[in-house]
Amino acid sequence: MVHRARYIAGRVTAPDAELYAIRAAIGKACSLPDVNNITLFTDSIASARRAVNPSVHSGQGHSLAVCRALEQWFANGGRSVTFVMVHSRFKWGPHHKAHEFVQGLPPVGGRRMVTSLDSLRKKATATCLDSWSTMFQNEKYRGHNFLLLQNLDGGIVQPTYAKGGAWLGEVSGRLSVFTRMCRSILRHAPIGSYFQQFNIDKSNWCECGVPLQTCDHIFVACRKHKLLHGDRRVPKYIGELWYFLDTNPKAFAQRTPGPPPKGVG
Repeated sequence: MVHRARYIAGRVTAPDAELYAIRAAIGKACSLPDVNNITLFTDSIASARRAVNPSVHSGQGHSLAVCRALEQWFANGGRSVTFVMVHSRFKWGPHHKAHEFVQGLPPVGGRRMVTSLDSLRKKATATCLDSWSTMFQNEKYRGHNFLLLQNLDGGIVQPTYAKGGAWLGEVSGRLSVFTRMCRSILRHAPIGSYFQQFNIDKSNWCECGVPLQTCDHIFVACRKHKLLHGDRRVPKYIGELWYFLDTNPKAFAQRTPGPPPKGVG
C-alpha cells in the first residue's frame, strides 16, 4: 500500500460518491513518480465512464478534474489507464478492504455540505411521489370510479413514474391492451354506462342483451367474454386485469355501430 485516504462526499447519490472516489484515486496516481500504468477497480462502471466524460452532468467538476489530470499525465507517451468492474458482493481482496475502510467514516452533517445535482433531483422526485401518493388517497382526485388494484402484498397499487408506471409497465408495446387497460381502470370506456353518464347519443345495450353495459357487467356477467379463470369477480391484481383483457380482445374496445341484438327490448 502506497497511500490511502477517505473523504466526505456531501449530500450526493451513490454514483456521485463513486465518481468522487475515482477522481481522488486518479489524481493521486497521476501525482506519483514513475507510474506508467493505472488500473482502477470499481463497482460502478457507469461512474467510471462518467469520470472521463467532460459534458454537463451531475458531478461534472470531478470529471473535469480527472480529464485535466489525465491530459497532463498522458503528455508522456506509453501510458495507459484501465478500469475494471468488480461487484461488491464478491468481496474481492483489495476492493473489499477499501470498501470497509470507507464505511468506517462517521456520519456528518451541516449547512455548507456539497450537494450534487442528482441528489437534488432525487429529493425533488421523492417529494413529488410523496405528494402524488397523498393526493391519490383522495377519491375526488383519482376519480370515484377508479379501479383500485392490489399488489402482491395486498396493498393498493400506488402511482409511480418508474418503468412505465405502476399500472401500465407490464403492457408497454402492446397498444391494444394498453389502451383498453387505461379505459378499464379509469372507467372512461366506450360502454353503455359511460354513454349514459355523459348523455352520448349511442346505445347503452351490451352485445349480450343486457340493457345497460357497465364495467362490472363486462368483468363478471357478460356472456360474450371469457371469465377470469372461470371466477365471476372484478380483477384484483394488474396481472389478472392484463390476462382478462388479453383473453377478451373485444372487452372495452370500440363498439361496432348498429341496433341492439335481435330479440332484445
